[in-house]
Amino acid sequence: MSKKFKMVWTVPPPKDLDVPMEVIDFNIIFHDAEDAEVTKIFRFIDKKSKTLLGKYGTAKQSFRGDPKEIYVEISKTLLAKKEDFQNKWKAANHLFNKREAFTRADNAPFYNFINSYGMTPKRFAEKAGVENSVLFRYIKGQRQLSMDQAIKYAKAIGCDPVDLLFSKTQCRLWGSVDLFDVNEADQTYFTGQIMPAPTISEGQPEKGLLSEQLINVPRDIYRPEIKAILINCLGSYLHNHFAYYYYTDSQTAIENKLVVVGRDIPELEDLGMDTRQYFFGILKIESGKQKLYNPEPTAEKRILCEGKFSFIAPVVALVKRGSMKVNSNYFESIEQTEQIKAALEIQYKAQEALQKQMMELDISMQKLKELSKKEKDTLKEKLNLTKLYKDLEEIPAFIRKKVG
Repeated sequence: MSKKFKMVWTVPPPKDLDVPMEVIDFNIIFHDAEDAEVTKIFRFIDKKSKTLLGKYGTAKQSFRGDPKEIYVEISKTLLAKKEDFQNKWKAANHLFNKREAFTRADNAPFYNFINSYGMTPKRFAEKAGVENSVLFRYIKGQRQLSMDQAIKYAKAIGCDPVDLLFSKTQCRLWGSVDLFDVNEADQTYFTGQIMPAPTISEGQPEKGLLSEQLINVPRDIYRPEIKAILINCLGSYLHNHFAYYYYTDSQTAIENKLVVVGRDIPELEDLGMDTRQYFFGILKIESGKQKLYNPEPTAEKRILCEGKFSFIAPVVALVKRGSMKVNSNYFESIEQTEQIKAALEIQYKAQEALQKQMMELDISMQKLKELSKKEKDTLKEKLNLTKLYKDLEEIPAFIRKKVG
């Protein structure tokens, strides 16, 4: 094994365990092309438990290093779960490859943009000044958008042309942090300590966030090593925000700034546990000591932990969860407003034309009511209103209803 390879028990089994353990699940993460992490989750019968619900105990063993070495090492120890591991490995690898920032967008996003901005392809073609047949080729994937076309179409849609040319920039959401309370999960996580996002078993309904979940990253801060956590503490002004930072082993002290820090506790190695803990907070230097303060002013615990920190990364952006998604209702309302305005103009023109021609023919509204259907049809031809009626008929029914 290379020096990069590392194996630790993040949740060790009891020292006096005398029953076999069963592998029940895997959590697989590719940090980069040469750095993978696999957590094997074990289950064993806990003889000390007195309840049926608590008769099983769990243990977790983490492997990290070169993906090829890890894959070989884990595969040779598996029997019944080997196929499950291979499938999850492929899925995790595919997920990692998907987050490449500069892959060319396929044509599905282009079609989705048109729909999400409240337009039909026909309406978009009219607004952008492009023939339906040309637009159809782009939507079907028979052609790729050029830069000039992307700029032209983005103006019609009202979006960034980059979003039509390239896939969204994304990164892995690997954990969450609570600034109010201590949390008990696979182990105790202190206030401000970052805990891994929960792993969801196959077939289990999704609750919260997946450790494999990819989230969008603002393009102006994207780098391949960017990471994100979720601030999950109801009642805080920071609740439901993503905090983005660059995963580098930096020693740069960013005083009085929001940071993610790593603290090494060598004593945990004797227990077979990961020796590094991660925290989120405001870094301060007091009397030559590194201290991490709670960014939530109403929290009881003010100092989250003290250094020396082995890892310090400044938070480069805080983004409210959901703020980077397109609000289709908003754009739909804009589009409907334009349609209503156009419908009213058509209606006014039809009324003005009708009144003008009726005056020329000396026909009053009372006379109009007394006419038979045949006489009205004849009058309609004389008034030359066929085109106006046709324009009115082309207005969508729900818009005609709004206009009255």
